[in-house]
Amino acid sequence: TKLGPVSEAAPSETEYAFDAGLSSVDRAHTARRSNQQNLRTDALYRFVTSIHYEGMVSACILINCATMGLEAQQRASEDLPKGWVLMTNIAEHVFTAFFFLEFLLNWRVFGLQHFTLRTEDGRGNFADAVLAIGTGVGLAWVVPAITFLSGVQGSNGAWRSLSVLRALRLARLVRVFRKVPLLREAWMLIRGLTDSARTLLWTVVVIFFVTYTFAIFGIVLIVENLKWARDDYLEEADQIRLALLLGMMQGVDRMMYTLVQVLAGDSFHSFMRDILIYLPWSWIYFYGYIAIASLVLMNLVTAIIVENALETSRCDKEQMYADKEAGRAKEIKELEHMFAEMDVDGSGTLNLDEFQASFLDDALRKKWILLDFRQEDCKNLFDMLDDGDGEVSLEEFFDGLMRMRGGAQAKEIFTLQKMMHKLSRRLPPEWSSGGMARLSTRSMASKGHLATSKSRAMSANAH
Repeated sequence: TKLGPVSEAAPSETEYAFDAGLSSVDRAHTARRSNQQNLRTDALYRFVTSIHYEGMVSACILINCATMGLEAQQRASEDLPKGWVLMTNIAEHVFTAFFFLEFLLNWRVFGLQHFTLRTEDGRGNFADAVLAIGTGVGLAWVVPAITFLSGVQGSNGAWRSLSVLRALRLARLVRVFRKVPLLREAWMLIRGLTDSARTLLWTVVVIFFVTYTFAIFGIVLIVENLKWARDDYLEEADQIRLALLLGMMQGVDRMMYTLVQVLAGDSFHSFMRDILIYLPWSWIYFYGYIAIASLVLMNLVTAIIVENALETSRCDKEQMYADKEAGRAKEIKELEHMFAEMDVDGSGTLNLDEFQASFLDDALRKKWILLDFRQEDCKNLFDMLDDGDGEVSLEEFFDGLMRMRGGAQAKEIFTLQKMMHKLSRRLPPEWSSGGMARLSTRSMASKGHLATSKSRAMSANAH
């Protein structure tokens, strides 16, 4: 059946029984409490989605990272004042309570879909919640409570070692870099690092095999010759020097470690000069390794990382376009679903009563809030979407809402366009574009006729 006016909708038997037990004052109080609850929900949503709330959470994450650094310093050196120790302990519980409250607010406003693993934002929110709850509530409150109830000493028990996992909370800094526009460049660096993780992994593997190959050649070419030199140079200084050199290179593992020192440029010329005393040609071996592992391979890795960054940037533009198209398709589908939920009588159009009823439904009201419309905007919104026939079709509904997306300016422009359109429909035909042209022609013709009459009258007076 078609839904009548909201204030005059026929109540069900349950509502009759409920109203029968309530006086008019009780019903007024019930309606007032419902309106206050709706206002609180709207205010909570606006607070959680505001930039001030996000800035406050980011600031708390940064301050919490600083207090964790003080706590680490306290464990390393026991010379900190007792006041600092007490402050870090209090700060730990304060930040745990704050992050737990943040989790509850997000759950209350957005629901479980805020932490879904199907979307990138959902996965980020889920990881952030795990870090906040697991390393906060779990390690700051739950673990100490279990330790106390079980009678295990905190300093000796296995629970004590779990406190190290609290350092994982520092990963929440990624959220600050990701959501604060001022730190956009830092987020780009972090994202570039994660995108290059695979390239860096294979770089380490290739360097390992190159170093392993050169270590085998080094043992055959250098270590064996140093052993023979030990038999030829019998002076004590030479024996000590050769013993030190053989200690650095006698074995594949030691030779690889020495080559990594050469690759990093870590003061390798000192022992290279000692080797040149006994093997003058050994510089060819070491500089050959530097040429392959450092100059060639590292430059290739740099080129690959730059290419990946450019490819990622290009893919980001294509992904942004694809995401925009997918977002538009999703909005169309959501608006169609929303229209179907509002169309109670199934007529394919919405009247004012159905429009007002949608603002009283909890699920539809949340959707209107996401579209930045409130209950007091109901009548004005219906008038803007309606073309004058008293009903809003699916095309009018979709076209109007899509054109009003984008803030107050878009709404004002759309409102002005609708007012001009309705005004043009109320004007008489002669004020339309064709009517105005005909009216202008008639005016010019009448003015020409008047000028002709005046010239004839002046001629008659002259005669």
